[in-house]
Amino acid sequence: MKFKVRLALVAVIVLVMFILHNSFWLWGLDDRVPLLFGFMPFAFSFYAGYTILAVIAMRAIITLAWPEPPADLLQPAGSEESAEK
Repeated sequence: MKFKVRLALVAVIVLVMFILHNSFWLWGLDDRVPLLFGFMPFAFSFYAGYTILAVIAMRAIITLAWPEPPADLLQPAGSEESAEK
């Protein structure tokens, strides 16, 4: 995958996480929605799910943005000697 595509995917992930973090739609929702499971306010459950999504998003960002290692680091230690012969 090209660098520009990976960079665009990282930007989209960050933008989506930013929009979800600014949960303006939850401001008055706790008064209208009953407690989930009898004890958990809706906004708290939203942020519990958001935390799980943030872990997945960070893993995806690291996978997309991490640079490829140089080719000489990918070779086994003994292959340099056998290549010179």
